[in-house]
Amino acid sequence: MKKLLFLIIVAFIILPSVSKPQIIFYSKIDSIVNLVSTASISKFNRQLSGDTIAVIGGSPYRIISRKYNSPHNPKAAQYIFETFQSFGYTPYYQYNNSTNINVIARKIGSKYPNQKYLITAHYDNYSTNSTDTVPGADDNASGTAAVLEAARLLAGITPQYTIEFIAFDEEEIGLYGSRAYVDSAFARGDSILGVLNMDMIAWDGNDDGKLNVYLNTASNSIAEEFIKAVQIYNINLTSVKSYNSGGSDHYYFWQRGYKAITLIELGSDFNPYYHTRQDTYDKFNLNYFTKITKAAIATFLSWALDYKYSINHTPIKSGMDTSSKVVVAEIHFPIPIATGSNAPRLYYKINNNSYQFVNAFEIVGKTYKFLIPGQPQGTKVSYYIAAQDSAGSIIATLPDGGSGINPPGTVPPPNPFVYNIWVGLTANSITVPKPIPDLNQVKDTIFISQNGTVEDITVTLNITHPDDGEIVVFLNKANASSTLTQYNGVGGQNYINTVFDDSATISIKQGFPPFTGTYKPETPLYNFRGQELQGYWILRIYDKAIGNQGTLNNWSLNISYSINVAVKGQSGFVPDKYFLFQNYPNPFNPTTTIKFHLPKSDFVKLIIYDILGREIEVLVNEFKSAGEYIVLYNASSLPSGLYFYRIITSEFNDVRKFVLIK
Repeated sequence: MKKLLFLIIVAFIILPSVSKPQIIFYSKIDSIVNLVSTASISKFNRQLSGDTIAVIGGSPYRIISRKYNSPHNPKAAQYIFETFQSFGYTPYYQYNNSTNINVIARKIGSKYPNQKYLITAHYDNYSTNSTDTVPGADDNASGTAAVLEAARLLAGITPQYTIEFIAFDEEEIGLYGSRAYVDSAFARGDSILGVLNMDMIAWDGNDDGKLNVYLNTASNSIAEEFIKAVQIYNINLTSVKSYNSGGSDHYYFWQRGYKAITLIELGSDFNPYYHTRQDTYDKFNLNYFTKITKAAIATFLSWALDYKYSINHTPIKSGMDTSSKVVVAEIHFPIPIATGSNAPRLYYKINNNSYQFVNAFEIVGKTYKFLIPGQPQGTKVSYYIAAQDSAGSIIATLPDGGSGINPPGTVPPPNPFVYNIWVGLTANSITVPKPIPDLNQVKDTIFISQNGTVEDITVTLNITHPDDGEIVVFLNKANASSTLTQYNGVGGQNYINTVFDDSATISIKQGFPPFTGTYKPETPLYNFRGQELQGYWILRIYDKAIGNQGTLNNWSLNISYSINVAVKGQSGFVPDKYFLFQNYPNPFNPTTTIKFHLPKSDFVKLIIYDILGREIEVLVNEFKSAGEYIVLYNASSLPSGLYFYRIITSEFNDVRKFVLIK
C-alpha cells in the first residue's frame, strides 16, 4: 500500500432511488467459500514474499523482492501468470512501460459478456531499506494471494458477468499499474460494474476481526454488498467504512466513475512492520487472513453469479399536475419473481388514509409499470413498491424497511416516497400605488391567510421610475429573502409586467429597460421554498440617489404550495380524560384547528366525513403518547358545506360538526 493524500472533489447529483442491493445466500457459493484453504493462501504468500522457493519457468526460484526496479519483480509477474495458467486460464500481460507489468486472467460471462467485475491487488512491494531483500508479505503479497485463491476456486464456475483477476504493478510508486488499466478501460468504454481490491489483509494485532472498507459515496452499494456477504455467510469480521481514502488501487477507478472498494486492515491496528524487511509471513494472523479472503470471494461470487436482488425507481416529483402518475420500477431477482396474488405491488395512500395497492399494468422483462390515480390539488400521495420471490422466502421493498410476505409488502417501510399535488395561489397587493422617495425606501405588504408550505414562487412587478439604475428591490418573508433586482438598467426607465422566476433563461442583470418579460432574480426565489405560506410577504424598494422619484404601481405573488396536516403535541401537559374539542375557527375558510386530549397512550384515528357520512380524509391514524394534540387542517380541496370530524380510540369515540364556507 502506498500512503498518499488525495483531494477528493465530490459532486452531488440527483440519482434514481435503488433499494439497498441485497446479496442472497446461495448454497453453491457457501460451498465454494468453505473451500478457501489457509494452506493454499499461505503457499501463495510465502512464495511471493520469498519465505519459500517458488517454481517459475520450470525452475526453482526465490522471489526476494518485488520492488519496481528489482530484477526479481518480473519473476513475480511470471509466477502469477503461470499460477493463473495452472488453474486453466489464458492470462496475459499488460505492458505499460519498461518496468510496469500488470497480470490479468479473465472468464467471459455467459449472460452479460460486455459487463464485468474485477478482483484485484497490487503485487509490487517497497522498502525504505536499500537492500534487495524486501519480503512485502503483508504489503501486498497477502492481497495478491487472495486474488490467486479466488482464481483457483472460480476456475470451474460459469459466471453470468465477465470477471477478471488482476495483479497490478507499481502501486507503491504512484498507482501506475491500476491507472494504466483504468485509462485503457475507460478509453475502450468498458462497462465495469464493481471492483474489489485487497491491500494488506493479514495483520490483526489485537485479533478483533475489524477491517477498513475504503469507498466513496458512489461505491456505497457494493460496500454494502460486501458487508451483507460477511453477514449471511457467517464470516466473523467487523467492517468499518472509510470514505474517500486514497492510497491504493481503487483510486483511479473512482476518478473514472467506476465503483470500487478496497479491503484493508484497520488503520488503528496497522502493521508496524509496514515497508520494512520485517514484513514477513511469520507475523501473520492466519485466521484473519483466511476470513477476509473468504469474505472477498463470497462477495465476488455473488457478483459473478448475479445472486442479489434490488428495485430501481426514479421517484415521482411534486408539482401542479393532477393527472394519473405512471410509476416505473426495475425489479431484479436472481430467482423467479412471484406472480398472481403475490406478484409485485405498488402501495399508495392519499394524505393520511390507509394504503391501497395496485399490480403492474405492464411488464416488459424486469420493468414493471404501475398507475397511481390522479388526485386533486392539495393532496399528498405516499407510496412504495414491494416484491417477493415465488417461494416466499425473499421480500424487497423500495424504499427499504418494509416487510410482509404472501402477498409482499403488507407492512410499509418507515419512510415511503411522497409527492404533493401543489395548490396554486395568486395574491395581489391592495395597498398600491405608493411613491418611491429619494434616498429612502418604500415598503409594501401582502398578507396571505392560507396555511401551506411554499414550493415555488414567481413575482410580478410594475414600477415607474426615470432611472432604473437607482433602485434595488427585495422580497422578504420571515427569515427568508430574495434580491429581485439591484441597480440594473442605469439611465433606463420602468419595470413593466416584469416577472421574476428562477426558471427564466435570462438574468435581470442581462436585461435592458424597460424591463418587460421574465427574468431570473439576482438571488433565487428558491430561498422561500419550505417556508410557511401564511404570513406577511414584504416588498422593499430602495432609491439610492437624489433627484428622481418613482412609483410602485402594483405587484403580485404567484405561489405553488403543498398542504400538510400538521399534528402538534403540546409538551408538559397530560390531561385527566379523553376529550374532543370544537374546531376553531368555525365556520372556516380554508384552515382550522382541531384539538383533542389523550389521558394515556393510545391508537388514534381522526377522520373527516361529508354530510352523507362518506369518509373524506383520515387526519390521524397512528399510536400517540398521552398528551394534548392540535391538528391543523386545510380543506382547500373541498367544496363549501357541512362536514363532521370523528375521533376513535380504544376507549373513546366522539363526533363534532364544522362548516366550510368559501
